[in-house]
Amino acid sequence: MDIMDQQLAQAMLAEVEQTQQRSGRFLGYWRQGRIIQIWGLVWMAAHLATFFLPARSGSIWLVCDAVGFAATIWLRLRSRDAASSKHTDRRLLCAALILLLFGMLASLLIGPHGRAIEVLWTCMAMTGYMLYGLWAGLRWTVLGAAVMAASLAAYFCLGPWYDLAMAAAAGGGLLLGGTWIRNAR
Repeated sequence: MDIMDQQLAQAMLAEVEQTQQRSGRFLGYWRQGRIIQIWGLVWMAAHLATFFLPARSGSIWLVCDAVGFAATIWLRLRSRDAASSKHTDRRLLCAALILLLFGMLASLLIGPHGRAIEVLWTCMAMTGYMLYGLWAGLRWTVLGAAVMAASLAAYFCLGPWYDLAMAAAAGGGLLLGGTWIRNAR
């Protein structure tokens, strides 16, 4: 094999590897986009129900979060294959656990201040999205930043309309963002 053939073979192998990486990223976008869409619907339903039944907020969120987690687990198990589970980075799971534990501690320190706790958890979830974007792609970071900014604006500026705004901004943002991520090309 002469030098030209070796260079051509190396270039072709590099192109195949690049195509494989892009295909894997887009398959991940497609699979995870469904989960984001589910959480958009969950957040939308929870915020709308909280707006109309504020005294039942805790129960509403407990039920909605349970539905969201059950749907997430079901979708993850349903779409699991050897390739996707092999590439799951355990550090991402540990980072999510650290954020969860920090959120629980911060919630205890803040006390029973409903909206403040809610915005804290929203910002933490979106921080997780932005950090995940460092591994998985810019769309995650953009989605996390947009939903976080909308949530903070609703918290500081919209007072009694907060839950309606959050249904549209956070729930709708995740629903649209999941569609955007799922349709990545």
